[in-house]
Amino acid sequence: MLMTTGTVDFGKEVDSSLLAAHIAARLRGVDANDVDARPNSVTFKAGVFRFVTNWNILVSFGFGDLVVDPQTHEIHYRLSYRQLVICSAIMFAVTCLCLLAFSRVPGIFSACWTILGLLLMWFCIGFINVSLGVWRVECFLGRAV
Repeated sequence: MLMTTGTVDFGKEVDSSLLAAHIAARLRGVDANDVDARPNSVTFKAGVFRFVTNWNILVSFGFGDLVVDPQTHEIHYRLSYRQLVICSAIMFAVTCLCLLAFSRVPGIFSACWTILGLLLMWFCIGFINVSLGVWRVECFLGRAV
């Protein structure tokens, strides 16, 4: 749940038997944790709780796995954005509680509209983070190939 999947093509000139090890090395280069390379697959952990900046390409994803398919010349990926959704939901809830507790907005009606606006912003920011994260990972895999 809260996973995204996709594929990245690689050419026939790429040696698929070495590709998983090469991608694992590139993932270690962007500070992925627990990178496990097998002959045709790579698993890794990443996410927000690492000593990296928010510009790190794996910051939106808690973990992932990649499978190299030598017949179709594709890399199939599966990335989890569960950690991002949970952390941002907690920050949203704290913001709403602070808003309700300390606001000087008269009436509950105005506070509800404010919270609805914050909810819309939270949804948009989360959607943008995941979309940009997927695009950046696909670019990263394309460059790695």
